[in-house]
Amino acid sequence: MDIEIYREFMVLAAHKSFVSAARDLNMSQPSLSRHMAALANDLGCELFYETRPLSLTAAGEVVLKYSGKIIGDQANMLAELHSLPTSRSRRILILDMLHTNALYIGINEVAASAKQNFAGLRVEFLNMDSSGLSAKQMVDMGKVDISFETVITEEGFSDPKLPSSVRSIWIPEFHGELVVGVAKDSPWASRTDLELRDLSQGRFILQANRHSERFREDFIRMCSEVGFYPNITLVPSDNPLEFYAADPGDGIHLLTKVNKKYKPLIADLLKQHVTVLPLRDKKRYVDAYVFMKKDLDRPELEFFADKLEEHAERIRPEIYPPKL
Repeated sequence: MDIEIYREFMVLAAHKSFVSAARDLNMSQPSLSRHMAALANDLGCELFYETRPLSLTAAGEVVLKYSGKIIGDQANMLAELHSLPTSRSRRILILDMLHTNALYIGINEVAASAKQNFAGLRVEFLNMDSSGLSAKQMVDMGKVDISFETVITEEGFSDPKLPSSVRSIWIPEFHGELVVGVAKDSPWASRTDLELRDLSQGRFILQANRHSERFREDFIRMCSEVGFYPNITLVPSDNPLEFYAADPGDGIHLLTKVNKKYKPLIADLLKQHVTVLPLRDKKRYVDAYVFMKKDLDRPELEFFADKLEEHAERIRPEIYPPKL
């Protein structure tokens, strides 16, 4: 069975709709329906009740419980295979950040091009939230070839300041204004003049992983600049879709308002429970970067990096129009 089907199942379970799940998976609704029917047939049980929105059966709840673990086990296996000398030249391992393979258009284009240029090359996306390593450490230790880091700035663009052995490449699709998401019944939900300092007594929630460590540090610094230290709760979650699909209660999400052309997967999920609000005191921006080790002995990696940089430069004028 193709393990990707479990990822599709998790997306469908989060969206509770074949239409929206298929759109975010970049596949047709009939294809997703066929895949879910095949999964149910292979497992010998019904996974969803035919309700609107869809709801999981008891069997579906069990499958959801183990799907993240199945994907994680595959990630660990691939990481070990990647460490073998015989396999390194035939595989590129990419950290899957918020289902990067669906959202990051550039990496999809480059992956397809690399496979055409390097016979037998495999490109794998790994979910490694439980690794305990930061983005830099994953690359430095050879756990993955490509990792990511997210930062918050007030200028709209920031140099990650990495050692000369690591290449950093800006991801245009992830650029956007920092906004917050509060529960629809929150007293803040109707505010049109919300400032960061107004949230000083709030509870901010972030997914518990080390990929967002720099993001968290930047946010703490910005809160300190306006006079408070933020109360941050780190929520364990095997899957970001589950995290953003859940009712935040009194928690506050930190979000990115991206160009509608690069609509994030979580947008439809958030609408179920959350009102998204801008911060009126000053604009702050979220940016993400690809991290890759400079490895002249692996031409497929150098090819990947060069093409990702070309993609970033091609889209940069859309994000930062030239000043007249």
